[in-house]
Amino acid sequence: MRPFFLAWLTLALLLFALGRLSHAGDELAIAGFVTATEQEAAAGYFSVGSEAMVVVKQDTSLQRWLKMHAGQRVRLTLESAGPND
Repeated sequence: MRPFFLAWLTLALLLFALGRLSHAGDELAIAGFVTATEQEAAAGYFSVGSEAMVVVKQDTSLQRWLKMHAGQRVRLTLESAGPND
């Protein structure tokens, strides 16, 4: 009975680990400083680190947030949306 339980426990842990690893490829995170000139920020253009350029709609809360955090280090995380999102 004990070997049977250990086999099921091992299988459950293996499946759990595989499930967690399969979601690792669905996410991208970039960390860096938010930079933009006043003209770029007013137009909605911001860079995050040396790898990403973010373009946002004008007069949105996201644009205001990025303007307030210009010069600060942030982490930008992108993940794929599910079919229900």
